[in-house]
Order: sequence, then C-alpha cells, then structure tokens
Amino acid sequence: MKTQNETNTAVMAPRAGRRWLIAAALALAAGAGGASFAIGAQGLPGPHGHAGHMAMDPAAMDAHIDKMVEQIAADASPDQKARVAAIAKSAMADLRPVHEQFRQAHASAHQLLMAPVVDRAALEQLRVEQMQRMDFMSRRVLAAVEDAADVLTPEQRAKFAGHLRSRIH
Repeated sequence: MKTQNETNTAVMAPRAGRRWLIAAALALAAGAGGASFAIGAQGLPGPHGHAGHMAMDPAAMDAHIDKMVEQIAADASPDQKARVAAIAKSAMADLRPVHEQFRQAHASAHQLLMAPVVDRAALEQLRVEQMQRMDFMSRRVLAAVEDAADVLTPEQRAKFAGHLRSRIH
C-alpha cells in the first residue's frame, strides 16, 4: 500500500503484520520439520506429545494438530479452530512425502560418503535436491501460515505471535 508524504512522493506504508508472518513461517517450518521427523523414525515419546523419533501415523498427527490448535488458539471460535486445523492438516499431508524423500537422501548421502571414492558430483546433486525440498517445505508452510492468518483476528494473531515468540530461541 502506498501513501503520500509531504513532498507528494509515494512512500510504502509499513506492514505491521509482516514481522509476525515471517516469525510464524519460520516457527511453523521448524515445527513441520520436527513433525516430519516424528513421522518416520523410532524412539520414546517426547515433548508436546511428539513421538520423538517414533513413527506418527496420519491419525495421530491429526490429533496432535487438534491439540496444538486448542492450546495456541484457545480463544478462537470453534469454526476458526476447525479451519486452522484443516489448514495445518493439509500442509502436513503435503509435507509427509517430503519426509520419506529426506530419509532416502540421508541414506544416499551415507552410501556416497562410505564409497571407496567420494562422488562429489553426486553429493552436489543430492545437496541441490535437498535444497529444493527445503524450499518446497518453506513455501508450503508459509502458505499455511498466511491462510491461518486470514482466519484469525488481529488480536488472535497477536496472541499467537506471542506464543511463537516464547518458543523461538
């Protein structure tokens, strides 16, 4: 949005929610990365109901998302909670296959590094593919954050931002 200053030149108006949106995207990307790890390995239960490294099936992930929405958006209406949960579940469904691709890439990197001669070109190709996966993940999480922001009121987004701020180190 542009405004006019005293000299009648166009000036970009500040976007109050932009910092919140970026912080939320980063936090959700980190959370999605952590959740994707929770989908596929093995281990004991951990914080927030995550299964640590234990596989989390789609039903368990949906239940976890519902629980987190209840905690984070406690003052949201039932309709808002349902919409935010649906947005998060859709994002997780889109990100679930990426976890398997990360697992396969990790195994490939291990094999490449254990070979008698390290194939630098193959490692570089693997790195490029991993960066593309991370870019996809980042874009998908940002889209989910933007969609969720559209559902919440400015006051609810401020509370959510406060929650995220307390979780980001």
